[in-house]
Amino acid sequence: MKKVVLSLIVAVVIFLVSAVYAQAGTVTVEVSDIKEIKGLISVGLYSGEKGFPDKGKEYKGKDVKVTAGTVACTFEDVPDGTFAVGVFHDSNSNGKLDKNFLGIPKEGYAFSNNASAIGTPAFKDASFEFTDSKTIKIKMEY
Repeated sequence: MKKVVLSLIVAVVIFLVSAVYAQAGTVTVEVSDIKEIKGLISVGLYSGEKGFPDKGKEYKGKDVKVTAGTVACTFEDVPDGTFAVGVFHDSNSNGKLDKNFLGIPKEGYAFSNNASAIGTPAFKDASFEFTDSKTIKIKMEY
C-alpha cells in the first residue's frame, strides 16, 4: 500500500511540474532598421503597465551587441500572458537612452506592434498575447 501511495504522489508531482514547464515558451525579438552598426540594442520584455518601458523595470531584459542592421534575441521560459517589448539603440554603450535637453531621445528606440514612437506608447498599444512561442518584429525609429 505504501508503494502505491508513493507512486501516486510521484506521478502527481511529475504531472504538475510538466504542466508548469509546458506553459513556458520563447519570445524572439528581431530588431531591424538599425542605423549605425555599433553599440548595443537594449531589449526589454514587460509583463504589465507598471515600469513600461523603463530599463531595469522589465520582466526580462537583454543587451545585444550590434553587428548588423538587424539583431535578434530570445527570451526563454516565458509564461503565457500579456507582454510588450521596448527597445533602444544604446549606440555609445552607456546603459541608458540618451536624451537632449528637451528630453527628446538622441538614440533610436521602438516598441512591439511598432506602436507610435512619438512619445511613449501606452502598454496596451504595444502589448500582445503570448502562448507557446512567438517572434516579434520591430523596426527601429530614430
